[in-house]
Amino acid sequence: MIPTLDITKDVCPMTFVKVKMGLAKIPPAGKLNVLLAEDALKNVISSLKQEGHRVSGVSRQESAFLIVVEKEGERP
Repeated sequence: MIPTLDITKDVCPMTFVKVKMGLAKIPPAGKLNVLLAEDALKNVISSLKQEGHRVSGVSRQESAFLIVVEKEGERP
């Protein structure tokens, strides 16, 4: 099961800080679901890519977005 992090009530820069903390808890190449508000979507995705992570999915979830993040690292 992929862990889910809800940061819909957070604002930048805490959105990315919390995503980094969530990624620190999973192994390299692991996945993390992140539920976030539309205003944080672009910045969080951009910051993740700059750090070498991959966003493998983006979907609308009612009033928020769900992104699937693949942590950097060797994939099996």
